[in-house]
Amino acid sequence: MRDFQREIEEKGRAIFANMEEDTGSLFKKERWYGRIMDWSMKNQSFKTQMFRFVDVLPYLKSSSEVARHLREYFAEGGEDLPSVFNFGLGIGSLAPALLAGAVKKNVTEMAKMFIVGENSKDAFSVIEKARKNKIAATVDLLGEATLSEDEALEYQRRYMDLILEFSDRARKWENSEQIDTNHLGEIPKVNVSVKLSSLYSQINTAAWEESKKVLIERLYPIFRLAMERKVFINLDMENYALKNLTFEVFREMIMNPEFSSYPFWGVVVQAYLRDSKADAEVLVGLAKKRRVPFTIRLVKGAYWDFETIFAEQRRWPYPVYTNKKESDANFEEITMLLLQNHSHVHLALGSHNIRSLAAGLMCAEKLGVDLRAVEVQMLYGMADSFKRALVKMGVRVREYAPIGELIPGMAYLVRRLLENTSNESFLRSKFAENIDTHTLLKNPHESLQASSDLPDTGDRFYNEAPTDFGIASDRSEMQKNLNQWRKNSPQTYTLVIGKKNVPTDTTMNSVNPADPNHILGKVCLAKVEHAESAVSEAKIAFETWKKTDFKVRCDYINKVADLMVRDKSNLSALITLEVGKPWNEANADVDEAIDFCRYYARHMRTLGVPKKAGNVPGELSLYSYRPRGVAAVIAPWNFPLAILTGMVAAAVVTGNTVVMKPAEQSTIIAAELMRIIKEVGIPSGVVNFLPGLGEEVGAYLVRHKDVAVISFTGSKQVGLEILQEASVLRPGQRFLKKCIIEMGGKNALIIDSDADLDEAVQGTVQSAFGFAGQKCSACSRAIVLEENYERFVNRLVAAAKSFLVGPVEEPKYFMGPVIDEEAQKRILRTIERAKSEAKLLFEGKVPENGYFVPPTIFGDVDPQSDLAQKEIFGPVLAVIKVKDIGEAIRVANDVEYGLTGGVYSRSPVNIEKVKAELEVGNLYINRTITGAMVERHPFGGIKLSGVGSKTGGVDYLFQYMEPVAVAENTLRRGFAPTEDEKS
Repeated sequence: MRDFQREIEEKGRAIFANMEEDTGSLFKKERWYGRIMDWSMKNQSFKTQMFRFVDVLPYLKSSSEVARHLREYFAEGGEDLPSVFNFGLGIGSLAPALLAGAVKKNVTEMAKMFIVGENSKDAFSVIEKARKNKIAATVDLLGEATLSEDEALEYQRRYMDLILEFSDRARKWENSEQIDTNHLGEIPKVNVSVKLSSLYSQINTAAWEESKKVLIERLYPIFRLAMERKVFINLDMENYALKNLTFEVFREMIMNPEFSSYPFWGVVVQAYLRDSKADAEVLVGLAKKRRVPFTIRLVKGAYWDFETIFAEQRRWPYPVYTNKKESDANFEEITMLLLQNHSHVHLALGSHNIRSLAAGLMCAEKLGVDLRAVEVQMLYGMADSFKRALVKMGVRVREYAPIGELIPGMAYLVRRLLENTSNESFLRSKFAENIDTHTLLKNPHESLQASSDLPDTGDRFYNEAPTDFGIASDRSEMQKNLNQWRKNSPQTYTLVIGKKNVPTDTTMNSVNPADPNHILGKVCLAKVEHAESAVSEAKIAFETWKKTDFKVRCDYINKVADLMVRDKSNLSALITLEVGKPWNEANADVDEAIDFCRYYARHMRTLGVPKKAGNVPGELSLYSYRPRGVAAVIAPWNFPLAILTGMVAAAVVTGNTVVMKPAEQSTIIAAELMRIIKEVGIPSGVVNFLPGLGEEVGAYLVRHKDVAVISFTGSKQVGLEILQEASVLRPGQRFLKKCIIEMGGKNALIIDSDADLDEAVQGTVQSAFGFAGQKCSACSRAIVLEENYERFVNRLVAAAKSFLVGPVEEPKYFMGPVIDEEAQKRILRTIERAKSEAKLLFEGKVPENGYFVPPTIFGDVDPQSDLAQKEIFGPVLAVIKVKDIGEAIRVANDVEYGLTGGVYSRSPVNIEKVKAELEVGNLYINRTITGAMVERHPFGGIKLSGVGSKTGGVDYLFQYMEPVAVAENTLRRGFAPTEDEKS
């Protein structure tokens, strides 16, 4: 083994020895981009600002915009910047037009280092020049994110054009034995890399089979044309979420009899993934079964930052190694595996790390594998001296050559810049830091320490990990529970008052809004006398419950969370059926309920301990909290488990007792919460289940003299009525009622002139049409600066045309029904009225059965119209054009609500202005305005959107308690206890 390591080092030194000076290196400080790289490696803050500026630059349409953004990004420390930046900060004297030209010229030059051209014609000369130097290419299309089916089909057409144009051009290319043959003979001169995510805008791993079916349909003509033209097709690997889907699509394509005898297919394995070796083994098995080789491009992986952040946000295991040495070691192990099976799979080593390449080449030599059976792939514009050295040594080298326009190319450029300036970049180590050869060629297996695949689990609150429907077992579990609810319904659900299950003569059917003929259950409805009994039971239970140790109350609520985790799939399935929430959103509803329980229990453990107030000798002053009494919890249907659980958990953990009145449309979900509460063993009467009509039972609870707390989420009209009724002192009432009221919103997303439209369109679609717009936080207005209006609207409408509307128990549907027939008719009337006062941009198609409303977009909307002022609570979006950010903020604020709002912008100054001036309770920057998370996004509005502290925040529980201060004189006969004795 030691001899083998020595031979690897010798191979690596041989590669270095064959290197020539790289005059065009990205790290040459004589060049503008070299200085940029140098400063970026020395200063993390500059690096962040620089790469963000590069990202936004192509969107800036005027010279003054370029100058403004330069000042905003680099206002501090301008004296340390290159002169072209100093001019932008007012240090020099260049006019904005000259400044913009100079900056754009330099950034464009930097982009051209990594992008071979804007189109095939531009790329031909670059690729042909490389071929003369015995370097082949695999071409890839850069582009905007695929947000619509129009864009997906355009990508498909562009891939096919690429195949046609390059295969036509390749007829003129002379045959080069080193790059156009392998150990078996001639290989295609044209090699194309395809990203699956570009071919279908609605990829959803929950809708696994549908996504796979569409992707295969889109690939068929590409594969057929590639075979006809003898072109190599490689399926690129992107983020981890799509990995297994990509492998399944690849397997089905190459095993199809039409394509199974063609050897020029390839797929990628990313060695930084913890399961990549297992993937490689499966692919080898597939190749053996197929009996015709295909190629595996082995790379380290380019999305490490994204994958780690994505996993941490969700509390999922890290899919990647968090120690670079582990990735390097795994790369070498997979290399060995693939070379041992070289007769079944062909290996393409994708790396700029000479140690990794030397290990691969040496391993091939030891195994007697023909050098021509191995290919080395590197990115265009990087490590040119490495490529030339390998060519000299007879290795087949291929460049990954992206083709695309400057705007979509910027994201690729930034990724390459991040890669090159990373502390662990091999190229940085070699060319910028001049690390010695021995260190660069060190065996990654030496002193290797395995890293954990789990994010930090310190002693603090964590949000519940969402279900990953990319995992087959999780998908099948959800489907099983959906089937079970269908099979076992309808059942009858009674009231629960004290210890008793109470049936009533009056019942109501709870139905599936996507299929109203599907009755989920028969719900007994309470009358006023039942409400009176429930309050009485709660009042009796309060006398014991308020004295129960707060730690015991916390334990009960934590157990509720534990049972919800156990029943998560079952509860999610019910939410999907009873209120029409898509799989992911139904799952998130349960997760939020779990979070409320754990967060409030954790917080109460702190609040339950009396705190010392002041520090004066001879006196002990303590500050503590007491529960208020009976709480009426009147919950909505749109977050049927999360909001209901949050209000109940807050009341119970603080020592109050509860009468729980759920929305009529989501009563079975509330009954499931009651089932869990009983199973946990919370004493009878502490929580009472009272389904009934809001105008009858809800109104009675609000007026009841013994109800001390009213916790309500719903419409503005009902919320204001509650506040009015609660202000009346009833006979026998000896307290003022505490009202915690969350009402509606008319929420706006501002789209700045420099917004990233990939993100802005995607975020607007999710915020406006997710759950059919039936969230109080949903985006009802998109306020767009005029420079971006046409592009934004065009892509928004195309995206809205692309998502599927239907029964969301089938996960292929993005948008489901509205909650009931009344809502359906109301929203449809609103749409018809709006057609006479605004321009209809889009109205979707919906199924005939069920309470469906078409997703609808209006443009050129008058900010004072009903469409722009009144809450609709449905999938209707008003798009408003404004001149500048100031007008955008004024329009956004000019409504009676103040719940959520957001902005998509890459202007630091405009973002700060929005932060300071937008009148909302929850403000979101460059993300959706829905999907608040407990603790991370305490939720609640201002103006007429509500009263009370934010749910899921540090001060929410205070509302359910009354503060008490106790001061005790400890001075007796001239002496007092010491501080230790007092505590």
